[in-house]
Amino acid sequence: METVAGFLTPSFLALGTGLALGLAAVLFVLYHRTGDQGLGLRGTLSWAEPVEVRMVLYLLIAALWGAFSLVFRAFYEVPMEGSAAASFFLFLVLLTSICTVAFYYAAAGSLLQAAMGSRGRPTFWFSRYLFWLDGGIMSLGDFLAAWLVRPAGSEMLGDSELSLDEETPVREQQQSPVPQRKRSGPARERLDMALEEYEKALTPLQLEKLWLMRELMESLKQPSR
Repeated sequence: METVAGFLTPSFLALGTGLALGLAAVLFVLYHRTGDQGLGLRGTLSWAEPVEVRMVLYLLIAALWGAFSLVFRAFYEVPMEGSAAASFFLFLVLLTSICTVAFYYAAAGSLLQAAMGSRGRPTFWFSRYLFWLDGGIMSLGDFLAAWLVRPAGSEMLGDSELSLDEETPVREQQQSPVPQRKRSGPARERLDMALEEYEKALTPLQLEKLWLMRELMESLKQPSR
């Protein structure tokens, strides 16, 4: 126990926490300069695009775990050394430090994914034999990000749907034979993200043709009169 306490000193834990915050700040500034305004999520963190969003949030989660480890390390000094309370706080310090390293590892894996040009949630980051570890870290990151960061566009989406419903003529609403389904779920969000990325890659002429095709499809869906 003394060996672990001697290694996980407050200065060492503070260095790890500060480094995570510093890297997250630098990456956020670089991401912000591209024109994006925030880090709002449209789905789970492991599926977030661009990859800078994942890297920044993974580093912020690492800094959060580092802050917890600092707090528990301070509590470790209160009880008598070798007591059950001291052992408990030291165990919490060790656990939160492992979580800090895990999300450093997640940020490094996301950086490797960006360098390779792959998109979406990877099966693994560095080795296929560690897929179980990588998947567990991604799932934990998804849970923490859903708790810490509110998905972007939730309020805007609700307002836009309400305004569209108010502006839609009553006659068209009555003629619609199929009830509208709620647009939610990870699959729908990933599809919307893929469509947005596809539209961004189109030229103005191709985008105009796409809109014409959509209008044609919508006219074909209209019931015959």
